[in-house]
Amino acid sequence: MVQGKRFQNSLYKVINDLSADEKGFSSSIDACLFLILVSISAVILMPSIAADNQYSSAHYISAQQMDTYLLNTIMSSTLEEFEYTLEPTELAGIDVNLTQNSILEDAARTLFTKEQRHRTFSDLVAEGLVLGLVMEENGTEKALNPMTEMQRIETEKQIAAHLERTIGQRYDYRFEAHWQPVTGYNIRSDMTIGNTAPYNAIKQKVRISMPVIYPVPMDEIYAPFNETGTYNAVNSPDPETELHYMFEKSIVVASSGCAELITDIVFPYDYLSSLNGTEISVNSGQLACLTGPQTEGYSSPVIESVLGCMNYTVRGLYGLNVTISPEEQSIGLDLVDMVHYMILEKNKELISAHVRDHHGDDINQTIALMCNTNATENSTRNELASARLDAIYRTVNPGGADIVLMIW
Repeated sequence: MVQGKRFQNSLYKVINDLSADEKGFSSSIDACLFLILVSISAVILMPSIAADNQYSSAHYISAQQMDTYLLNTIMSSTLEEFEYTLEPTELAGIDVNLTQNSILEDAARTLFTKEQRHRTFSDLVAEGLVLGLVMEENGTEKALNPMTEMQRIETEKQIAAHLERTIGQRYDYRFEAHWQPVTGYNIRSDMTIGNTAPYNAIKQKVRISMPVIYPVPMDEIYAPFNETGTYNAVNSPDPETELHYMFEKSIVVASSGCAELITDIVFPYDYLSSLNGTEISVNSGQLACLTGPQTEGYSSPVIESVLGCMNYTVRGLYGLNVTISPEEQSIGLDLVDMVHYMILEKNKELISAHVRDHHGDDINQTIALMCNTNATENSTRNELASARLDAIYRTVNPGGADIVLMIW
């Protein structure tokens, strides 16, 4: 009896083991079937996944090509007609209104509108950067030529319209143009069109030449460091002082070049000199349609606007103690010469201080190396000086404006 029960229990155990094995076998089949289904799904979805990567790659390459094309068209496309209006009237505090019976449509437009034809975007951007220079002081920006602001605004409108016509709604874009006549100095000019670009935007960058020329030859900056001058300086009783003096002469010469360039932009000497002794009354024949009984005896809008701009430049920008009467009927050459000289000297002083501060530590290090060089190695000293003078020259003459176009 006992043996029968043992046999029965053993039989139950075998059956239970077989049942467990069947469950394990079934689970294995389920797992294999699941893996097969996953593999089939992967085969079906793989082309779509690969296509997404291909689409992203194609979009990136297309954006690169479009960015290059857009930048080329912006730099080379020509506008048949471009115009902007100078705005000296508010700056000068004058009123150029029409009389009731005037035959002119718009007096300010007639006097101050500038029309240009067959100009490339590159030309307009370069001109806009020159006319749009600002001076930053204590966190405040002052325009060097506030009456020319419309040139930049009209140029930005034309570029934005060109980009919209070219790419429509396919891409977002940002166009930037930057120019500093002196690297790191507080006078600069910028143009910005479009929203802030993301970090992964496609970017193209070019440098364009400017319609102004740095007037000082490089040889004049290097002149103090000729073979004889360098040898005599390092063999003098106080070589460091002598070398500092030589670098100072080079800095003044280099600074005078960009000072002259900036002064010509902010103070058009030739044009102002041409107004010398010229009384253009509003009662004259050419401006008769602007006149009225209340304006009799006043100077012309051109003279008034020029005098107002001169006051803004002399007193507002540079803080010079010069009084220019807005009641003048003409502009004397002595006044033009005096103001031109004062602005030029002020610019030279400010730029020299900037260059001196910007390169001071490097100049001190260069002088120390020149003094410690073996007395027979004069060529090595001149190489050291030339490297520092090259850096000074690049500071005062950066060589163009940077144009950046980003799309995404």
